[in-house]
Amino acid sequence: MCGIAGVLRRNTNDFAVGATLLAMARTLQHRGADSAGVAVFGGTRSPHLQMALPHLTPAPSLPQLNALSAGRIQEVESENGGFDAQVSLLDQPNSLEDLALVRLLEDAFPGATVSSLGERMSVYKAVGMVEELADQIGSLTGTHGIAHLRLATESRIDPAHAQPFWGRPFFDIAVTHNGHITNYYKLRQKFEARGFSFASHNDSEIIGVYLGDLMEAGASLFEALDRAKFELDGSFSFIVATQNALGVTRDPLATKPLLYVENDEGVTLGSEPQSLYHACGADARIREIKPRETKTWALD
Repeated sequence: MCGIAGVLRRNTNDFAVGATLLAMARTLQHRGADSAGVAVFGGTRSPHLQMALPHLTPAPSLPQLNALSAGRIQEVESENGGFDAQVSLLDQPNSLEDLALVRLLEDAFPGATVSSLGERMSVYKAVGMVEELADQIGSLTGTHGIAHLRLATESRIDPAHAQPFWGRPFFDIAVTHNGHITNYYKLRQKFEARGFSFASHNDSEIIGVYLGDLMEAGASLFEALDRAKFELDGSFSFIVATQNALGVTRDPLATKPLLYVENDEGVTLGSEPQSLYHACGADARIREIKPRETKTWALD
């Protein structure tokens, strides 16, 4: 079943994104209690990556990471269940070169997963209820973000298989998805043949990779989503977050719910009405994303 949510607020950099997503996720908790996660976008900082480590594994030291990364990692800060590290950009940006760094780190720490890479995005995940994330995300501010409550119908229950999924290896792309992508394996094999790799065996992970690949080739977010609704098979309602926008699309049968409230300040999205009323007030005008409808909302 799963529950998804998203918020975007224009003309502010200190909107209470974390608290808003936490409150919405609590109202959607009954849709999935296997894992929870949020991706929050805020401020502008040096490029950084987040890595989830196996249980009770201490964060590596900066000298250790510098030796592994040929000096590309500059600062390390421990986080609950892993660490956040600043990463220097390549002279000639190349997503597959960034992916090589990600793979190197994951190979060096078996069982670890890089959960995000970007300048504005931070991703937090936990096995179990969303309350596990309250201390980490409750005070986070920014401009926009997305959340997910997972009911596991396939693949393992662990942080690597929790959502939102980073659109690996593309900067500042995350997706939260309710449904099932039935041509996942076919798409995954095509990306792997090109040198891509994946953090999980969850079908939802393909969405961000697919969209990121199209946008790196020149497509707008809207164009990428508009193509996705025809090239992704299965049942899906999903929200994608990029550095400065949110976007959605839905499968032709619209079997997975996705509702929204839109006004001059921005947009709020959720799987069920109560999450939207909770965030926008009892008089909010709720609308539904239609079958195969594509919508985007930008900060600018």
